[in-house]
Amino acid sequence: RLCKDVIDTFVKFGAPEEISYINKPHIGTDNLVKIVANIRKYIENNGGEFMFGAKAVDFEIENNQVKSVIVSRIQESTTIDRIETGTVVLAIGHSSRDMFKKLYEKHVEMEKKNFSVGVRIEHKQQMINESQYGKNPKLKLPPAEYKLAYHGEDRSCYTFCMCPGGTVMASSSEEGTIVTNGMSTFARDGENANSA
Repeated sequence: RLCKDVIDTFVKFGAPEEISYINKPHIGTDNLVKIVANIRKYIENNGGEFMFGAKAVDFEIENNQVKSVIVSRIQESTTIDRIETGTVVLAIGHSSRDMFKKLYEKHVEMEKKNFSVGVRIEHKQQMINESQYGKNPKLKLPPAEYKLAYHGEDRSCYTFCMCPGGTVMASSSEEGTIVTNGMSTFARDGENANSA
């Protein structure tokens, strides 16, 4: 039910309706930019506020209940805002080490979650199409995808985040690191494919 609610919300804010019924729904980064802008506008029109250039740096907690979030303005290191709230939703990904440290200091219960580490490979989409569909140019099929997996005794190796007709993007979130990710537009019509 939750997945359906998420997909319905994307459609409500501008995603192609076909994502609600196809097997592997794909919004496309080009559409996602517009959808996120529409969601933001909806939230603002209903009293929500976005604080760009701000960072949650601390929490005031009393009797195991959050009372406020302390926010620092990134460009103005001395400016601190205090936001009173009884609920905090953190969508911080896995690289926000300073936030995890703060949560640990505040004795907030956390549990580990596995995540995949890999390299991103790029190859011609035409090669993947021919591998999956053969060499029949008359077929009008979508850009092909693939998934490979090896399960050994101690470890497994597999491909993930396959982007047909996609682009490799720089995605570093910390200084001194190199991180890549992949993206595809809705049309998936780029010359190359990539996967991790």
